[in-house]
Amino acid sequence: MKKSSLLVFCIASLIYHCTGIKYQPTLKIQQIRQKFSEIGDVEHRMLLEDTTYQTQAYFFDSQKPGPAILILGGTHGDEPAGYESAFRLLEYFHQNPPNKAKIIIIPEANRLAVENFNRRVPVPKGVDKEKGNLNRCYPGKEDGFPMQQMAYQIQKLAIENNVQTFIDLHEARRPHLDTDPEGETKGLGQTIIYYPNEASTILVINMLDGMNASLQDPSAKFSSLERPIKNSAAWWAGETLGIAAFTFETSRSFSLDQRIEFHLKLVEIVLESMEML
Repeated sequence: MKKSSLLVFCIASLIYHCTGIKYQPTLKIQQIRQKFSEIGDVEHRMLLEDTTYQTQAYFFDSQKPGPAILILGGTHGDEPAGYESAFRLLEYFHQNPPNKAKIIIIPEANRLAVENFNRRVPVPKGVDKEKGNLNRCYPGKEDGFPMQQMAYQIQKLAIENNVQTFIDLHEARRPHLDTDPEGETKGLGQTIIYYPNEASTILVINMLDGMNASLQDPSAKFSSLERPIKNSAAWWAGETLGIAAFTFETSRSFSLDQRIEFHLKLVEIVLESMEML
């Protein structure tokens, strides 16, 4: 199969609109959701099935050996660039399967938070609100609060499929390099947060070189930060599995289409580094 450009394919059809204060999913997401509800040739698994939190994991398997990759979007429902990008990756890999190994995509990891454009889902009164924040619940609990259960199912999925690279797509309010280091609120935008092990470090170098060489705007350039926050998805994957584990943070100082482009380009660099495209 002739190699296609992941970035060009996904960005070409980008259309978005925002109405009022609350974010509205783009037309592209709506089209892809509809498409994947109708087609039957993509392997998928429902997580937390038959609950209000249920969400789909999709599998794109080359049937050839190689390290599996897991990509999450929608961990935080108020960070649309992550799930907008994940849906575009679904469409791309449906038409352009990896040439080796397996790619697993969960586009709306916290689907209810995505629907309500919230960072987390509610928890009972008196319970730490972060128990509703999927990115503070790993490795999860099989019988815990809903997001603890979701984290448990995601980590179980990663283990069962021998995932060797774990990517969680996020966005932040401001670029990290533009933030006053003495300020109370530090930005995380335009960063690759990685677990400090050999597997992660090799890919971080490739990503920084590949991204920054093409960016003219100094504020758009990416930097790297060690150690994802404890109990986050990337922290768990690096700490427990010892694999390449990342949180990609883009900055809201850039438009939605730019943030999506950043995410897709970072994923593309990882997959090219692993010779999967």
